Amino acid sequence: MATTTTMDIDKVAAEIRRAYGTHTTQTWPGAWMSGRYIAEHTDLTPEEIKAGMAHLARTDLRCNVAPESAQHTMTQLDWDLAAWYGGQWVHLICWS
Repeated sequence: MATTTTMDIDKVAAEIRRAYGTHTTQTWPGAWMSGRYIAEHTDLTPEEIKAGMAHLARTDLRCNVAPESAQHTMTQLDWDLAAWYGGQWVHLICWS
């Protein structure tokens, strides 16, 4: 049986923040970033992405998470990367 290595949550959070830094150089400061973007720009697993987004939302006062408003445009991958936080599925993260 194969084992899955799970990264420390603080390292996951650091990887998500690093991806956000890259994202904002391509968009603008404060822009929303999707779980898909995180998956494409890190080596994090879907479980790590979901846990990291929820962890950051709980622990970083400047961090915001939200559901995708145009859910009809979402792919199965977008749904697979959604984190359950605050009683809803969230797909986007940003810092203010």
